[in-house]
Amino acid sequence: MDVPSPEMRRVLRQARLYGYLEARDGRLFHPGGNKALCRVATAEAMAREGWLKRDADRYAITPEGSSAEARR
Repeated sequence: MDVPSPEMRRVLRQARLYGYLEARDGRLFHPGGNKALCRVATAEAMAREGWLKRDADRYAITPEGSSAEARR
């Protein structure tokens, strides 16, 4: 997958804006947020593509994720 889906692009934008995203209850949230951005399964798929990096319950955007988010 070279180009992220619209849902994945939205998650990448939020990760770039906040610096990281938090995994809680099987979903991803921005720090302090209560509206889920996506499921953890989607975040894991993005991590396999190299767009996000997982560290415990946090997902941070990678340089590859920043460039993938910019592609349309």
